[in-house]
Amino acid sequence: MARRIRWQIVIAGLTILFIGILLGRLALSSAAVANPRSGGSYVEAIIGQPQRPIPLINDPLNDPVGRSLITLLYDGLVRVGADGLIEPALAARYEVDPTGEVYTFHLRSDVRWHDGTPLNADDVVFTLRTLQDSDALADPALTDFWRDALVDRIDERTVRVTLSAPFAPLLSLARLPIVPSHLLAALPPERWAESAYATQLVGSGPFRLTALDETRALLAANTDYFGGRPYIDEMELRFIASDEAAVAALARGDVQALGERALPDLVTVDLPPNVRRVPVPLDEYAVLSFNLRQQPFDDVAFRRALALGFDKQQLIDRALNGLAVPLDTPVLPGSWAFDPTLLAPEPDSAVAARTLDELGFAPGVDGTRFRDGVPLRLELLSDSNPRRLAAAAEVQRQWAQLGIGVEVIELDSTELNRRLAAHDFALALHGWTRIGPDPDPFALWHSSQAERGLNYAGLQDDQIDELLLNARANNDTAERAADYAAFQQRWVELAPSITLYQPLYIFAADARLGGLGFEENLGPVQPTLFGLEAPLSQRHSLVPQQLA
Repeated sequence: MARRIRWQIVIAGLTILFIGILLGRLALSSAAVANPRSGGSYVEAIIGQPQRPIPLINDPLNDPVGRSLITLLYDGLVRVGADGLIEPALAARYEVDPTGEVYTFHLRSDVRWHDGTPLNADDVVFTLRTLQDSDALADPALTDFWRDALVDRIDERTVRVTLSAPFAPLLSLARLPIVPSHLLAALPPERWAESAYATQLVGSGPFRLTALDETRALLAANTDYFGGRPYIDEMELRFIASDEAAVAALARGDVQALGERALPDLVTVDLPPNVRRVPVPLDEYAVLSFNLRQQPFDDVAFRRALALGFDKQQLIDRALNGLAVPLDTPVLPGSWAFDPTLLAPEPDSAVAARTLDELGFAPGVDGTRFRDGVPLRLELLSDSNPRRLAAAAEVQRQWAQLGIGVEVIELDSTELNRRLAAHDFALALHGWTRIGPDPDPFALWHSSQAERGLNYAGLQDDQIDELLLNARANNDTAERAADYAAFQQRWVELAPSITLYQPLYIFAADARLGGLGFEENLGPVQPTLFGLEAPLSQRHSLVPQQLA
């Protein structure tokens, strides 16, 4: 995330009240607002309630409200810095040995849990070993990774992690929140959610929990926070049951802000003139996956013709009300690994049509293309998400103009995921979320993941395999970036899928809060305030996850 950080997301100074809260926790992609004022309170509407707001057992996909609380109350060994790269947090510093297999974390001496107990190596070892030993945790991919690591307590302030092979993305995984061993060690993780701790939530983050019930969470500034006292004194996350009630609360002035991915209509809904609306990219993207195991998708010329015959900006304008950003590769703009000089070819329906002609797909009387007497008709799978269904309909419309028939098949998310994993599809429109600050696309595009992994397209390419392996094993960011640039170049050449768009949501807030700083610089870190998508500095998954 170094050069204006990850993903087209935007983060700049949060609001005049928030700037001190998340500065350093969220990776900012533009200059912060200067001279913020201290004091005051902030109230944000959040749709839903927290289910399990405890690190390790929180399911961030299905419990985003719980994840929002975790973001404010806990810290990891490292975090995403202002340049989008990993920097120390609870660890004052870290070292990687020359083999790339041994990571040593030296903890800060000035960190205390919210109950006053000093944080030490026992807390870190307890957290990581819980990941290794428990089957009750919410992120199996993360658990599987840590099971293969050797975690040692060297002394009160030093923890060593030894891997069986070099793995550069480990630092990204070290962002997971550390939990207090003195409060949780006596309980198995499966009992955490029902324990007294579930309503106390003692962490080490910039805010302390003062009250939690079905209607709200009240937080106060952690005046002893090692990163500096937050400028805002008090924060309330108000849990509201419905979209309509949340919008009404914002319109009445009962809350100062609302940011919710499920509310794309915030772009058009009638709000008071003092409410500002700012589009902010979500931590996810949509992709049109080809099954390269089937004809005619095994032909790179055919895949390139489909890509040339599709206009992503038209899709965004017509189907998504403009609330998305077009993407060219699986490495998102703003990431330190993104190559800004590399862009997919501009859409050109004339060239696409000529290529299809050359491949023997000739248009018939009604315009439909045939080859060897067989019409060119494709089945496109999609889940029932309204945005993705609208996108699928636009794919159908655009390719019909090329003479390609597309039948959109709507499935529930469970069935779509099953068919993707079973390779039982020709075309599928789906999404990935929780990408994280380390772009590592190994799980999605390495040949080893084609049969039983997340490489649904079935891409197998020796050059891509070598580049992805090299990037995983190398801790030099510049060299990794070069490998990922070459990967993107090769990926565009092979066109194994079409990366479509990164969705935007609307963050609406009282303009009197001050500058929101999201505008213009669409850079890569989720600017999640409180109750929006959690910032990339708090992503914990080992691999991207299929959107539900």
